[in-house]
Amino acid sequence: MNFHRFVYWKLFAIYNKYSEIRLNYLIPNIKKSIKEYQSKTESTGTKYSSLYKAVQIIKKYKPKFLLESGTGTSTIVFAEILLQLKADDPNYKPKLISMESIPKWYEMAKEILPEKYKEVVQIILGEREKFEYAMFRGYCHSNIPINNYDFVFLDGPSYSDEYGDSCCLDALKVRLISRSKKIVGVIDTRVSSIFVMQSIFGQKNIKYFSLKRTAKFELKNINSRPELTSNSFKSSLNGIVRLRDDSMIEN
Repeated sequence: MNFHRFVYWKLFAIYNKYSEIRLNYLIPNIKKSIKEYQSKTESTGTKYSSLYKAVQIIKKYKPKFLLESGTGTSTIVFAEILLQLKADDPNYKPKLISMESIPKWYEMAKEILPEKYKEVVQIILGEREKFEYAMFRGYCHSNIPINNYDFVFLDGPSYSDEYGDSCCLDALKVRLISRSKKIVGVIDTRVSSIFVMQSIFGQKNIKYFSLKRTAKFELKNINSRPELTSNSFKSSLNGIVRLRDDSMIEN
């Protein structure tokens, strides 16, 4: 490992530790709940930087329908903050749909989900399927229930195949399903997904910070059948070609 990579990983480790401390402040004893959950599963868990950012967004926007792509320790964290928000506001009735693509892990996740979370969490098996939109290809969970989602946490499914790596497109699929004016959320690393979503929704609507290894986004409505022509692209003076920020956005 060269010096620059060493510094990068040290800085990320510091921020990730800071996120762990802040998350435990926002949700007291969550570290204990995570440890207990991980002792029952093979899951390595989600980075604290992504969990912390997601919890911040959930507290700010109080979404009603949340989609989690990839069941795991993040499920426990989101369930805890939703129960906390429900206790503060009895009229708040959120629902977290947690999608798992692998039957073995789906069965395990359902079995070990603590009883207290079942009022806000529904774990669904949705084996991965190819998803295409305009020129982009990737994978998403099948069997995603139709809801007006207003929050997405993207951490699955697997996006590698015989052609190499593609991307995860659950957030894009949900944007086409949901009638909510705005969908907010977080992507846990998955840089290829971030690139595709920046191309479609515009760079100002999704930001990735490599030192935090996480991205936050805000998605507008998009065309269900985009028509791309040569006018859908723009180029810079240094020869870089990009999609126009509004090339796929509904008017």
